[in-house]
Amino acid sequence: MDTDLPADFAFGWYIDGPCLNFRGEVIAAATPANHDPNPPWRLCISPRSPPRYEFLATEAGCRRYMAAWARKWEAQIRERLAYPPAAFTDLGRSGGGPPLNTTHHRRSPRAKRKVTPN
Repeated sequence: MDTDLPADFAFGWYIDGPCLNFRGEVIAAATPANHDPNPPWRLCISPRSPPRYEFLATEAGCRRYMAAWARKWEAQIRERLAYPPAAFTDLGRSGGGPPLNTTHHRRSPRAKRKVTPN
């Protein structure tokens, strides 16, 4: 079948169209491009990089494209998505790090500011 996927890849639903998940992370999503009666479909492919868009005629075409893309680039996708996104790596740590400084210096409302003449 044209939509057979490698292990760890699965189709799902994201907002208003099909999506391709890799271990629970959405890596490609399709959506109707506009609200016309028979619109083209916009496919967004973005495995943690700037997104790339393709426009296809049907939802089934988007599914076939996502499946073919996953089969062709499986090794590179696995390598790129092997670790959590860099922006969230510190959320999984438990202890061991320096304590957070949650106090902020605030200027007293009564403090007078020096005014220097021009």
